[in-house]
Amino acid sequence: MNATAKKKTKERAIPRWAHYVAAISLAIMIALTINYRAFSELRTEDTQHEELQRQIQRLTDENLALQEEIHYLKTDPKMIEREVKKFGLKPREEQFSTQPNK
Repeated sequence: MNATAKKKTKERAIPRWAHYVAAISLAIMIALTINYRAFSELRTEDTQHEELQRQIQRLTDENLALQEEIHYLKTDPKMIEREVKKFGLKPREEQFSTQPNK
């Protein structure tokens, strides 16, 4: 049996530990590939998130400016007069003063 055992060992060109190393290496490569893909997707989504945050901030600022302008258009007499003249209308005081008193 010693002769057959020696013959089998000589026939094995690949050591027994090489199979384990190959399996572990394959598992590590798969894990790295999955993690790299997840990281790439995270970076893409992070970039999109930052862009959307900038757009939200810009639109919020624009909305506040428009709300302020609406407030002034409703309450500030100078703004009201300017807008009335812009459309070619007479200010209220002139409209009331041209009407006869009853």
